[in-house]
Amino acid sequence: MSRYLAITLVALVLLSLSPTAIGQPSSASGLTILRQFASERSSDELSRVVGLVGFHGQDQPARWLLLQIDGKVPNLMHEFAIENGHIVAQRQFWKNPSQDLPTIPLKISAIGIDSTRAFRLADQSAKKAGIGFDAVHYQLRCRDLRNEPIWVLNLVNDAQRSVGVLYISAVSGETLRSVWYQPGATTSTGTPSGERPRGLIPQLADRIRDNGGATQPPPPAGFSAPPVPPRTTR
Repeated sequence: MSRYLAITLVALVLLSLSPTAIGQPSSASGLTILRQFASERSSDELSRVVGLVGFHGQDQPARWLLLQIDGKVPNLMHEFAIENGHIVAQRQFWKNPSQDLPTIPLKISAIGIDSTRAFRLADQSAKKAGIGFDAVHYQLRCRDLRNEPIWVLNLVNDAQRSVGVLYISAVSGETLRSVWYQPGATTSTGTPSGERPRGLIPQLADRIRDNGGATQPPPPAGFSAPPVPPRTTR
């Protein structure tokens, strides 16, 4: 075997063992983002985090949005955009009582299911249901009237239409509810049919404004779906 052929074979082996080649996500997972936030701010600030969302995950979002309650001022919320391990934007706003925003702090130590595992569970469920999807919108929040953190995964197709929503326990990985949307039919399992599935945290807008030292928090902006990223050839 020539020296050049041996070098080529070694390079191919190393390439095959790279994280991308073995199917590892290229973007940070939800738990990683929470740990990065604690590292950049503090564990006390992490203890006031009530929600986390990410959009267009394939399988993980490039940017996560984190929602936090204020430690001193009631109804004052803080929102952070985290990308590449750092806070890239932040703002604050007053909570509107009519909005469905999470208010229960996440117990990070109880989370045993990361967003990567939640994606795999959702992918398996979608295959069983015969549903194809292009990307995932993630939400992590506590279950109503309980302290159990829940992953809510909204599966969307290439036209950005929802094809399914799954509610997965971030503690045990149990699928608590699944809703599948097919032409002319909707299939729901896990909870009474009268309960409507919750959407993504409505306050976390697609464009995060950095308000710097603004003394008056801006009014909350209604949630709008983030712009569709350009499609890439795989």
